[in-house]
Amino acid sequence: MDYKKIQELLRYFEASSLTTLNIEEGDFKLSLSKLTTPRPQEADTTAIITNPDLAKLNPLMKDQLMGDPKNAFLRSIRSPLVGTFYSGTSPDCESCVHIGQEVKKGDTVCIIEAMKIMNEIASPYTGVIEKILVSDGAVIGFDQELMVIRLKE
Repeated sequence: MDYKKIQELLRYFEASSLTTLNIEEGDFKLSLSKLTTPRPQEADTTAIITNPDLAKLNPLMKDQLMGDPKNAFLRSIRSPLVGTFYSGTSPDCESCVHIGQEVKKGDTVCIIEAMKIMNEIASPYTGVIEKILVSDGAVIGFDQELMVIRLKE
């Protein structure tokens, strides 16, 4: 795996809601984590790069990361406030986005009504909508996952 690809994975991981990730490609192994306290069964694990040419990346990795590499490009769009979720620009309008739709960073993906104010929620990423996790009219909490988006590579 080349240095630029590893840097890209590290950037995506930092911006994601993933807490751990493991990547193995031939002799190359990369483990990262955002966990602040180790799980009991993982207490003695550390971040390891087995390819000596990539040893200079160690300062970039603070913790161990375990997960499915195919999910490395998935990100969550989360609610910035408590309120009522609407998929359209108003409670009775067509949905802003659909599963499989490509969106750009800044595009409106839904509305959250809070205290009779309609708040447009913009996508923080450019990519394709993979999942919509809440239904119209659902009451949602702060930082609740609303959608999953696959980043454009």
